[in-house]
Amino acid sequence: MSKKSVLIITILALIVTLSITYVSCGPSEPSEFVTYIDEAVGFSIEYPDGWHIETHKESSDVKVSIWEKEFGLNPVCIMVAKYAASGHSLESFSEFQIGVLPDIAEDYVPISTEEFTINGIPAIKHIHTSTISPTTYKSVRVYLLSNGTGWILGFNSPKKSFDSYKSTFNISLNSFSLLE
Repeated sequence: MSKKSVLIITILALIVTLSITYVSCGPSEPSEFVTYIDEAVGFSIEYPDGWHIETHKESSDVKVSIWEKEFGLNPVCIMVAKYAASGHSLESFSEFQIGVLPDIAEDYVPISTEEFTINGIPAIKHIHTSTISPTTYKSVRVYLLSNGTGWILGFNSPKKSFDSYKSTFNISLNSFSLLE
């Protein structure tokens, strides 16, 4: 075998190795989830072990943000917010919240809205895209209403990697529980 042939085979092997490494380096299903419990606010939610917690001041509607990375571009996030919503139905609460998205999200595009339940609580799931320059995000907002309190569970990822986080988001979503 000539030196040129050996060099070509070596380069091809390196390209294949790098391609396999690149494909397998994307987000994968976390091996363990831990539970965030906020007894004062009244909820718990599971999130991947190693993600970073950011709690918010009492006056903020957002109670916790859970970030895949502590720092970096294009963050992936799980968020829980709590609102006073007495006098609202689940439908009116979610319609109001969905209605403000075009005003606060650049290039807002709705994808779907559906009803379902989380741990026996009726909920409405709204999926949309929006841009935070220059990245387009795909987001899921889940609206719940319990005893005059509105809850929003948010799951955000850059659109191009959203599907690789679906399982993580679903585990967190299905783990959400109101404390009594």
